Amino acid sequence: MKTEIADRALEMALRCGCQDVKVVLMQNQETTIQIQNGRTERMQQATATSLAFNLFIEGRDGFFYTNKLDEQELAPFIRQAVETTRLLEPDDSRTLADASRYYRGGGPDLQNFDPEMNCIDPAEKRALAERNNARLAGRDKRIISTETQYRDRQHEAYYLISNGFRGSEQSSYCMLSTIVTVEGQDGQHPMDGWGNTRIFYHDLPEEGVAEVALERTLRKIGQRPICSGSYTMILESPVAGSLLQPLLNAMGGQALQQRTSFLADSLGRQVASPQLSLVDDPLIPGTRGASLFDYDGVATRRRQLFERGRLCTYFIDTPCSRKLGIPPTTQGIHHLIMEPGEHTLEGLMQQAGRAIMVTDLNGGNCDPATGRFSYGIEGFLIEGGKIVQPVSGMNITGDMLTLWQSLVAVGNDADPWETELIPSLTFSNVSFSGI
Repeated sequence: MKTEIADRALEMALRCGCQDVKVVLMQNQETTIQIQNGRTERMQQATATSLAFNLFIEGRDGFFYTNKLDEQELAPFIRQAVETTRLLEPDDSRTLADASRYYRGGGPDLQNFDPEMNCIDPAEKRALAERNNARLAGRDKRIISTETQYRDRQHEAYYLISNGFRGSEQSSYCMLSTIVTVEGQDGQHPMDGWGNTRIFYHDLPEEGVAEVALERTLRKIGQRPICSGSYTMILESPVAGSLLQPLLNAMGGQALQQRTSFLADSLGRQVASPQLSLVDDPLIPGTRGASLFDYDGVATRRRQLFERGRLCTYFIDTPCSRKLGIPPTTQGIHHLIMEPGEHTLEGLMQQAGRAIMVTDLNGGNCDPATGRFSYGIEGFLIEGGKIVQPVSGMNITGDMLTLWQSLVAVGNDADPWETELIPSLTFSNVSFSGI
């Protein structure tokens, strides 16, 4: 990247009257290839370079974004951004992070960027997707449609902050996935999918994606709701992070400051089951989400979020720190790791007795202030450790604190290539509404 663009933009903003400036120069290169029923439906490559600004003027903080990088276009854009910032209401909490907290180098090589990914012939990537889609040709007469998608992304960013920070980061990922729709019963058309993700293109597994997607779809045939009641719930690993997200949102400084967090005044308290231990570790080389510093330039570190159910920290950036009167921590999460248990998903099923395994969440919401939630689900009735009935048309309801206090078992099947390593989980006495 031509980092001098960011240097020039910062100098322009300071000359226009800003007391402080944060500039982030970003370049993203992406490939998307979509094969549907053996035919190429979409093949797209895109490269985008852009600038993001935070302008600080007399207690005001304006955020702006542009892809106008030529100096003749950039200069008037910055002048207009400065004038717009002057119209904002002052807020003394809106300041840069303390420079003593900035990342100053010396961190590990994170090994999370594939420089060769964008050099690979797009025809090779297309052939990869085509082979994967072709694996399903003639496999089952109930197949209605198949869609395979290959995606990759290279991200590079250069950060420049007027009170003394300069840093750069890189990351990449590639993904191969398949979605299958089949003819079900009573006019239903069950659909499911599977995929693999890696950081480096040549590490991406090809085999197994289409086959698993088909298997997961076929087992949904005959879905129907079962009787309402209180059931043990097994939450399959791919969706477990969705029910963790409300907890993480409630730990955010803005939610705390606006009194819209059901975890307000809970720091240091036992708020969840002792089965819940969770860390954010952005410094593990070769993992997605790894980062040496956050968006504010603050050095990252391993951070315990929950320890045996005890809430250990909040996500407090500099503005929220000033408003709440508590020390800053970090802006948010990077690479979540839940401490795994001893059992595979099959082991959790054997332990659970009669249970509902949830494999998909179909809409719903959680009230951030109270933690009350309602989500539509799909999954399976489990008896004796075996799937006996595909389930759909049901909801789970309750509140987040009660749910996470009812966590009784944690699996060991988290996908190590995701940014969130959340395994399958077992909860007791979850309310399901059905028939």
